[in-house]
Amino acid sequence: MLLLQPLKNVMAQQEEEFVKRTVISKTDALVLSAVFPGLGQMTVGQKYKGMTLFLAETVSLILAVNANENYNTKLKVYNRDLNDFYDMKNRGSYTKTLSSYKDLKSRNDELDNLNSIRNTALIVAIGVYAYNIFDSLVFTPSATESKKAEGIDSRIKVSSTMIDRNPAVLLSKRF
Repeated sequence: MLLLQPLKNVMAQQEEEFVKRTVISKTDALVLSAVFPGLGQMTVGQKYKGMTLFLAETVSLILAVNANENYNTKLKVYNRDLNDFYDMKNRGSYTKTLSSYKDLKSRNDELDNLNSIRNTALIVAIGVYAYNIFDSLVFTPSATESKKAEGIDSRIKVSSTMIDRNPAVLLSKRF
């Protein structure tokens, strides 16, 4: 175990040197931003902007998926109860039919609200993605500016690397 420790240190130093030599171009940042918002910005040194875009996209997508699942589930129940209402309307009592109608109306309003939430979350996700691409095209620094940003001492380091001959993003935190 003690013999492996110096080997780990040497490998970590070689990996750090490789990462420092890696230069991200505007094209690479644009490709990473197209994969998921914020990745390109994080790799060129705009860590806070990248994290903000990443979190905004993640939250809006989670909200859209969750609202969509709730909407679909409640729509199935609503349609089933609507069929029961039509059956009851033809052969049921007036008070039960009226009560069922009021319940269906409130469920319909709830479905409308869920539909609005999922549409709004989807529009926000599309807006974040579009801004992300625009930001990568217009505001991404050049490779030399990116290297200057990487040289700044910070606690969080985001850089590009190669893992098994595939490009990847390396996120590390210094304590």
